[in-house]
Amino acid sequence: MSEQNDFSGINPFYTFDTFDCEGIIELLAVLDSTDEDFLQFLNDNPLILERIENQGIDNPKSRNDIPWDDANLIFIASKSEESRNQQPLGKGKPKERLGRIPLGEGNPLSYLLMYLKPPNSNEGKEMFKLLSKLHSGFSKSIHNHERFSIGKWGMNLQGYLLFDDAVLLHKYLKNIKWSVSADEPLDGGVRTFARDLSVILRDAGKQKTGVLMRAHH
Repeated sequence: MSEQNDFSGINPFYTFDTFDCEGIIELLAVLDSTDEDFLQFLNDNPLILERIENQGIDNPKSRNDIPWDDANLIFIASKSEESRNQQPLGKGKPKERLGRIPLGEGNPLSYLLMYLKPPNSNEGKEMFKLLSKLHSGFSKSIHNHERFSIGKWGMNLQGYLLFDDAVLLHKYLKNIKWSVSADEPLDGGVRTFARDLSVILRDAGKQKTGVLMRAHH
């Protein structure tokens, strides 16, 4: 694959962070529901409540007691204490190459979804579904609003995989006989980005964490 051009200042830079939030499906549901449901969620998820309180919010009783927008709340809820001491996922070349690819909006997952061709099998369909979840699990196209994806202070959440799904996608990328679209514009792009994403997912598996994709403008 040819060297990428400098797109700084034009496209966002994409990163892959650790993501540890087993209650994420319920959290997204209660953020679109009532205060009563939100309080019940906090009672049912003491670990997430502890993470919120560790950021200076003492004993919240309603969503209004937490001044952050939804995107920042989701980010804080997904960060374990251990994550501070963990190595970055895919540090080095994989992280750099996936950060901003020399095409379109610079999104490596968009590129893979466009030009990686999974087999027409249940595993192939599941692999595509997991790639899509990491690409846009917080997006307006899924939730009909941008509150989960775009927040203050530059918070821009793309999508996520929990630990089990990260392990599964890594397995699929390694073992499934997928192919590459004949019209991919970057020579070797799909195989390079799939290999780099595999490194990210492998590191997540070693650290027993999920993966969060973010954009930085």
